Amino acid sequence: MKYCCLIVFIFCTILSNAGIISGICIGTCGTKGVPCKETFGSNWTYNGKCCDDRPCCKFLKAPCVPETCPKGFKLLSNQTSSVNCYYTSGHKQVNWNTAADNCASTDGAYLWRPNTEQEANAVQNELNIHEDVWTGANDIDNDGNFTFAIENGSLSFNDLPFGEDFFNYNEVCVFIFKSGTSWFWLKSVCTDAYRYICEYKLVSKHLRLTFNRR
Repeated sequence: MKYCCLIVFIFCTILSNAGIISGICIGTCGTKGVPCKETFGSNWTYNGKCCDDRPCCKFLKAPCVPETCPKGFKLLSNQTSSVNCYYTSGHKQVNWNTAADNCASTDGAYLWRPNTEQEANAVQNELNIHEDVWTGANDIDNDGNFTFAIENGSLSFNDLPFGEDFFNYNEVCVFIFKSGTSWFWLKSVCTDAYRYICEYKLVSKHLRLTFNRR
């Protein structure tokens, strides 16, 4: 019986120190006599006591705060399709290399990678695109594998993310277009001129700081 009581006492003490069963603390137990901000930083606030007069510290905001879109880029109105930012060349048509370079001139941006039909439809409607448009997909190094510029995701014409392969031309730059309700992917000569879309993936400032410290 003594051993059982001892185990229960230790267990309850651990939980109490963690602020779990104190009935007051919904946060992190700080150090006795030391303010939450001094222990954990300016984003923490006092939220009552844990145990042994230790402060209960509560984090005020999420550590990951999204960045805003770069100048000229915009979010989709319906972000269930995509939370990324997009830029359109308007009616300007350029070759694939120029399009890729123009996108890359904005740090973190790249020539569009359409991931889903829902995203493609939303981007088309939001940016008023009803013509052929370059994607970042290419096989410029002629190794037989298509990847997206900068973003580096792969594209297989045997397993497209959505839509259909229009014709299996032996070219190395890829654009997409919509006919009716269907999307089509087409390999094209890189020197051809089409409209283009740049994509910018929102990255949290917290993560960017973490990467920069490495």
